[in-house]
Amino acid sequence: MPKRRSPAQIARDRRVISNLYMKGWLQTDIANELGISDATICRDLKTLYKHWEASSLVDIDSKKAEELAKIDHLEREYWDAWKRSCEDAETIRQEGVAVDKIVNPSKIIKTAVGQAGDPRFLAGVQWCIERRCKIFGIDAPEKKEHKVIDVTKLTDAELRAITES
Repeated sequence: MPKRRSPAQIARDRRVISNLYMKGWLQTDIANELGISDATICRDLKTLYKHWEASSLVDIDSKKAEELAKIDHLEREYWDAWKRSCEDAETIRQEGVAVDKIVNPSKIIKTAVGQAGDPRFLAGVQWCIERRCKIFGIDAPEKKEHKVIDVTKLTDAELRAITES
């Protein structure tokens, strides 16, 4: 009689099954890899299908709210990092005299250098704002221009190039 899997083992197996199945593995190959029966793989895949279907029915508004909350948090992190990058950079150096390869510190020197701030953090803030605008649909739609070509004036080579692309 086959050994029953614990709930924790079932969860681990289903993660592996999901990953391998998404990579295009066949059920038989997955069963051989995990050392469990084809029937068990089939049952686990049915459960996974139900889970995938349920997760695809997520309320779009709640998903948008979740993503916006993540973007808001990320933007706060970028602003905090920007503020820290504007603070003075402080270095500490010890000077001393070496006696028998042991340095006796005679004085500690602190230096502070002003910084202008790391622009990468502002670029991160900009990304957050752009992403939020995209989610809300604030940006105007992009205009696309279409050229009208008079095919009667094209050479045979130009016509072939158009029809082959």
